[in-house]
Amino acid sequence: MVILIYCFFKSFIPNNHFKIAMLVLAFAFLIEFLQLVNILEMFNLQNNHLVKLILGSTFQISDVVAYTLGILTVIIFELKLKNEN
Repeated sequence: MVILIYCFFKSFIPNNHFKIAMLVLAFAFLIEFLQLVNILEMFNLQNNHLVKLILGSTFQISDVVAYTLGILTVIIFELKLKNEN
């Protein structure tokens, strides 16, 4: 998912790939850690299926690892593209 979000922002902002990647990673971490503090219950949204779909409902460390690996993949890919030119 972070790769898709990165590509979306990259289509509008052609430069600063590292900055965009870090902002996307920070956003993904924010959403994941909001799940850890049960943000849905804090706002009484635990029964709202659309909000649960968008924000998720459970924190998993494996998601944090996957987000990090996804952004690392993007950065490596961007560096390889930059070195080819």
